[in-house]
Amino acid sequence: MNHSIFCRVIVVALLAIPVSVCGQSTDEAVYYNQLFYLCKAWGHAKYYHPEVAKGTINWDNELLDAISSIKQSPTSETFNVALQTMLDNAGSTRRSSVEKVLPPDSLNNNTDLTWIDDPIFSDTVHHLLTDIWENFIPHSSAYVVKSQGTSHPLFDTDDQYHTESDFPTESKRLLALFRYWNIIHYFFPYKNLMDQDWDSTLREFIPQIAAANNKLDFHLAFKDLTVHINDSHGFYSSPTYWEWHGNAITPFTVRFIENETVITKVIESVDEVKVGDVIKAIDGKSVYELRDELRKYAHGSNDEIIDRTLNDFVMWGNNGAFGLTIENEKGQRTFTLNRNFDYRDELFEVTGPIFRLAKNNCNYGVIDMGRLEREQVASAFSTFRKADAIIFDIKNYPQGTLWTIVDYIYREPTTIAKFTVPDNSFPGRLSWLDATLGRGTPNPYKGKIILLFDERTQSQAEYTCMGLEQYPDVVKVGSTTSGADGNVSRIYLPGNIITAASFLGVFYPDFRPTQRIGILPDVEVRPTIEGIRNGVDEVMKYAVKEVILCDEPELDISTVRIFPNPTDDLLNYEVPGTRPNEIISLEIFDGLGRKIGAYQSTSPANSINIRNLAAGTYILRINTVGESHVQTFVKHK
Repeated sequence: MNHSIFCRVIVVALLAIPVSVCGQSTDEAVYYNQLFYLCKAWGHAKYYHPEVAKGTINWDNELLDAISSIKQSPTSETFNVALQTMLDNAGSTRRSSVEKVLPPDSLNNNTDLTWIDDPIFSDTVHHLLTDIWENFIPHSSAYVVKSQGTSHPLFDTDDQYHTESDFPTESKRLLALFRYWNIIHYFFPYKNLMDQDWDSTLREFIPQIAAANNKLDFHLAFKDLTVHINDSHGFYSSPTYWEWHGNAITPFTVRFIENETVITKVIESVDEVKVGDVIKAIDGKSVYELRDELRKYAHGSNDEIIDRTLNDFVMWGNNGAFGLTIENEKGQRTFTLNRNFDYRDELFEVTGPIFRLAKNNCNYGVIDMGRLEREQVASAFSTFRKADAIIFDIKNYPQGTLWTIVDYIYREPTTIAKFTVPDNSFPGRLSWLDATLGRGTPNPYKGKIILLFDERTQSQAEYTCMGLEQYPDVVKVGSTTSGADGNVSRIYLPGNIITAASFLGVFYPDFRPTQRIGILPDVEVRPTIEGIRNGVDEVMKYAVKEVILCDEPELDISTVRIFPNPTDDLLNYEVPGTRPNEIISLEIFDGLGRKIGAYQSTSPANSINIRNLAAGTYILRINTVGESHVQTFVKHK
């Protein structure tokens, strides 16, 4: 029998016996059981009582008072007096003659109200709770508001005591738990997909949150709790958490490939490691043991994303030195490197063309969806109008370009998804909403479309895949995506905690689910360690060779070079591989994305006078036929 279920069964049977039960005294077991029902009753009134919903009653403080009373004397009488006082302070529910329209079970997040009939409640409390439900009619709430656009719920106004202390009192720690639990209970559209029943999770974490001995115990328990919603959007942030986790990064990035933690990019100044090295230990501890120990804190909708999250857990840390053991074809080596806050710009900078025609005799184009901007879509499709195929590389996070792209590939507005939207005025009720995009075009693109994706494809990236895969001639290549599509809302909790979840249910137009499943490829292709070491994008290679049927290797695409960088007056550039007399256009953007300069040249090597620019960081975009390159440069003074 499950340990937590066993505890619950014998707690009910042995309340009067003064022994220790499952590591808890009888009084503790009674107290925790009462907190379970208090959480449900408090949330029930918070969202269904018309006076509480107005926000004029400090409902958080009513909870704190009730917890204090129950904590002092966890008897049945004290429990019910505390609940009755709390519910009486809410005021009258006002008898309603309006009949509630209950949603079908498939759109009901709150199907089970049998807890109200539990004998733990006195007749008076039972009547008050029943009265709240029977007289409820949909109403606005001070605790949840609609977002613009899709109208998913936002909880930014529900933030009392958020920043008061990193280690709140027991009652405020429980307030954090109860606020979070009820928000998920009523508004999380994927509650039915959790691995563990949400009531069981509440029972499991009440003792951990209430009995936390210090701030780290509290925050790690709460982090563990948030993992139980099984959502890749369920991130967690607090000063205490980041002090433990660390937010300085290694001078390299990693991915989990063939069950190994593999280095995929290294900054230029580090020569101790190289791409394709396999990490075996951190500070003398096996990386496999570290991944196992930290797994309980790694959020994710599926195993691929949990492993992706664990990459950061095992590699990030506090600023300074760390020991590293790697293995490659030469064997194992151990040495010391440094974590630093300043590696991000170099590690996550992406160079090369944003979109390009193939550099061989095959007729296809490639688009880097992580960098393609909306204003570049027209140019890309103009370049690719006669291409036999377009490869959309979505192993990244797009720039909101789907909404523009659909008008180049579909003849008419296209329904690409259906949403389940939580109803702010009727907590627990969901409703369907169609997502139809675009106006269409009489001359859509007619070639083949190929989508590339993997575990890095999340949220808007997955939605982009859904939008593009409605195309009649599409092939999907790669591996399962994140399984977390749907708009994100933040939740603010005592302890300086900010966490989040997906609060928009996303389904295919035929109602097939996406959460926890992700976008599934037509052909599964995963990277290998050998491919990483050889610098081969095996997913791209498969698309070109096996889908487009192009056996010709691409010519080397040399990276556009700008120098010196930083500079004071002249910025030199080189664009290898351009055709004779090909027009090269150059655009300079400031830090806010405003275009502040434009130039044209037919020379693949030239310079730009930037003496008149103020000191700062700028973006240079170089456009050639079929390609667009973006690089950052610094004007010194």
